[in-house]
Amino acid sequence: MNEFEKRMNALRLQFKAERKQIQKDANRTIGRLNTAIGQVGTQEAREALRAEKARVYEATRASHRYNRLCYHQQLEMLEDEYSIHLSENPSKKKLRRMMTLFYQTADARGQKSITLHLGDGRVGTVSFS
Repeated sequence: MNEFEKRMNALRLQFKAERKQIQKDANRTIGRLNTAIGQVGTQEAREALRAEKARVYEATRASHRYNRLCYHQQLEMLEDEYSIHLSENPSKKKLRRMMTLFYQTADARGQKSITLHLGDGRVGTVSFS
């Protein structure tokens, strides 16, 4: 597991823990409101407590949406950073494939080397034995 995969996994675990904590806090508050609704005698007070319960449900949903949005934004940033890293630092597998392609190109021409023009007047030669 590379550095980026570790960071993505840590972010996923953090998101999961935050989601659980949001739900736990909401359930605790709703449980207390349910207890209060059962103990209150007047209808107006029950309606006010039920309205508060509905507000807590909506706040919980909003918190979950915001938490998910933040998680996806952070995950997207990590994926962008990872793709930039991969484009600037090719893997060993990519390098081996590229060198194999260079060798096949040189071999098809019947040569033992290939010259690369890298731009800005820079030239590189790769020789195969």
